[in-house]
Amino acid sequence: MIYSGDYNFFDYKYNIIGYNGQDFGGFPQYLYLIISGILIVTLLFSLRKIEKKQVLKILRILGIFMTTLYIVKTTWESIYDIRLTGSFNWGLLPLDTCSIIMPACLIAGFGRGKLQEMANCWLMTGSIIGGLGTMVILNAFKYYPFLSFGAFYSMIWHFLMVFIGLLLIVTNYVDMKYSIVIKGFIFHLIISLFVIPFDFIFNFDFMMYKDLGSIPFFENIAGYFTSINLSFLNPFMMLILYFVSFNIIFGFIKLFKKKKTIISG
Repeated sequence: MIYSGDYNFFDYKYNIIGYNGQDFGGFPQYLYLIISGILIVTLLFSLRKIEKKQVLKILRILGIFMTTLYIVKTTWESIYDIRLTGSFNWGLLPLDTCSIIMPACLIAGFGRGKLQEMANCWLMTGSIIGGLGTMVILNAFKYYPFLSFGAFYSMIWHFLMVFIGLLLIVTNYVDMKYSIVIKGFIFHLIISLFVIPFDFIFNFDFMMYKDLGSIPFFENIAGYFTSINLSFLNPFMMLILYFVSFNIIFGFIKLFKKKKTIISG
């Protein structure tokens, strides 16, 4: 059942009286996954044979769209935050893992050379794993009902993370070699070099480098390392998890393409 309390579509989370995360982990979340799955399959099937220049155009359009969407959402949320607390919420800075898709998509669309290549590779690995993980466990539903701007922003954002990565794969935009994992991870690492110091200096957990927030088991290990003054090990543990996840995505892609080749052959 979808929450249907008395609220407006653009209401801020603290203004939605009576909502305590009722849509999280229930029917709305399953509905979102079903609709997203159907849309992704339909779109990818329709676009599977488009040329590289058309894929590039899509990357440029979606890069601009997602950047604009982020600015709108951050401005919207900041207006409420400043009214309520009198200050900007620094947690809205685009430094979390899912925010990487903004520079990645823009660089993939407008960039050149090795950096553009690495951005493409990140979209085919990091973007997919980040998007899928959040789609399955959409934390936005803990704060916003299904029929609200806050939830729609998160649903659209993470849907596009998965769609863009898979689009590059099904159109053979980049050759499927293991170097995709390495180049995508290097792109991820470059951004991490800015985020890790920021997390420790200002006590944030962007990209989960400081506390490995919400990752079962590993979060406890990170807490233990912190308690014995070894918190500098947490980023290394998180980087290993990222690298493993990139490899898992690559493995699934290769397996799918192998089966597809056998069937078509």
